[in-house]
Amino acid sequence: MRISGFARGRWLLPALGALLFIFVFLPVFLYALPKDAVLSPVRSALAKQGVEFSCEDARFGFPLRFACSNAVIVPHGGEALSLDSVEAAWEFSGLLQWLPVRLSARRGTASIDIRTSPMVSSPGKVRLRLERVGSEDFAGFLSAAPGAGFLIDSAELQWKRTPSGEVSGSGEGSLSWLRFTVPTPGSPVQEALLRNVRLKFVVREGTIRVSSFTGTYEGSDVDGTGEIARFLTPSLSTITFHLRIQKPLEGRIATLFDMVAKNAKNANLRVKGSLLSPTGEFQFF
Repeated sequence: MRISGFARGRWLLPALGALLFIFVFLPVFLYALPKDAVLSPVRSALAKQGVEFSCEDARFGFPLRFACSNAVIVPHGGEALSLDSVEAAWEFSGLLQWLPVRLSARRGTASIDIRTSPMVSSPGKVRLRLERVGSEDFAGFLSAAPGAGFLIDSAELQWKRTPSGEVSGSGEGSLSWLRFTVPTPGSPVQEALLRNVRLKFVVREGTIRVSSFTGTYEGSDVDGTGEIARFLTPSLSTITFHLRIQKPLEGRIATLFDMVAKNAKNANLRVKGSLLSPTGEFQFF
């Protein structure tokens, strides 16, 4: 027993020294790599997913961080999206929440921050944060319909994947404005603009279920519920909101829609369609 313990102690210090050397040498080695050597594996990995990637400057940082400035991303069959900066990092502090991988991007005042579990291609846990993200910033990438748009002040969504593959989580967000078209024949407005929107939601079976939706339209408070189906695939996502206009007889709404002539006292607003091309319909009774 004494000999075995002595042997373990004899090898412990060299092993720790080797690990420390690797921990210090690897970041220094990566940091000194030229741009082409840094970008080549990144381009290859994204190309396999049908995405083209380029940037003016790329580098590794301490301890395990990849940073890229003035980047351009071109998805398969889509338009180019330019970003001021893109970063990917392994953060040891994130291991406490099992979210060590961090991916972030910035464009002007807009920012996206994603933290995931180690298996990035199919993460078991994800936390997503958005700040000042607007549809106009990513018009070429999102391909939203004319007249539709949004400006997200802030939003946070957390979800995890169960062993059976189901996704569940929760989140909340705030939008300065949300705009959608109103294609109803004879409608006095062709598009509607909701302001000061607040959302609270849960994620179940790949669908965001909105339990609380509040905002204002033409000076009147609006509330309701809704859902966004298949939110992980924006090109296939659909949106449905059932909203109630609390005091439609006050302000511009009654005048716009001539509610006195319709002998109506209540008004609802239904928003539906694809996530990037929602349409609205007013209902009076």
